[in-house]
Amino acid sequence: MKILNLLHLTIAQMFYRWALREIDPLHPDVPRILLKQKELADRARHIGIA
Repeated sequence: MKILNLLHLTIAQMFYRWALREIDPLHPDVPRILLKQKELADRARHIGIA
């Protein structure tokens, strides 16, 4: 189960990095994407992979 969490976390981080590159900076979802990226980074730090 831990490997699945690690895989999900890694793929989610890649997706949100890609989304930020592709989305217009004035799009209303940018703050939500930045918040989600921060949550994923905190989770990765908690797990110990970052």
